[in-house]
Amino acid sequence: MNQIKCIFFDLGWTLLEPCSGDWNLNQKFYELFPREKISRLDQNVWKHAYNTAYLPFIENPTMRSEQEQIERLTRFYLTLFDQAKLGGTFQHAVTLAVDAVENLATMNLIPSSLETLQSLKDASYRIGIISDTWPYIERRIHAFKLDEYVDQYTYSYELGVLKPDVHMFQDALEKAGFKPEECIFIDDQVKNLEAAKSLGIHPVQIVYHEGVEIGEYPTIQKPSDILNLLKQYQ
Repeated sequence: MNQIKCIFFDLGWTLLEPCSGDWNLNQKFYELFPREKISRLDQNVWKHAYNTAYLPFIENPTMRSEQEQIERLTRFYLTLFDQAKLGGTFQHAVTLAVDAVENLATMNLIPSSLETLQSLKDASYRIGIISDTWPYIERRIHAFKLDEYVDQYTYSYELGVLKPDVHMFQDALEKAGFKPEECIFIDDQVKNLEAAKSLGIHPVQIVYHEGVEIGEYPTIQKPSDILNLLKQYQ
């Protein structure tokens, strides 16, 4: 008898990918500030600027609306402009923030995602999302038709914590109604998989993009690989 009854997916670099390669610096950003200009910056200064600008999202993950996300992203870009001395204006920041939230073309489904979810659904697995994300994800879930397959969602902006905080996984388990050992969690980050494993959830690492730290867990390269891996849990 199959012991696995529920599959939890991360979203970023698991089912979705940013078209520009960065979740916060989309094509609109690079139209205003070309990659060549960014590459000429002192990269230590640039990294510090980016991390400083993003820190408020880590310190307070709670968010209640897309409008709040736009306001917080506006501050993110203003801080980035200032710290990296990019010379961007307030209007630039607002334009980028609105585009980040409202422009669906900033993300793509990773190939084989929907087909994989359909196969899992056909096999009667419960499907859940456990993701560090923001309110704009709702319109993307609908636009990409993920809501036709996903049974439940655990979002950091609703819980007010980020992975690897175990509250994210406890929330998902409570919604699923299954024992941890009956669930698999797929994510690209080792620290998140370790947190899932600490509760008894089976961790699987997806290695879809470059630069990922490889852990000791079973790995897949694309979403559809989970279908073969599941045979090992039967």
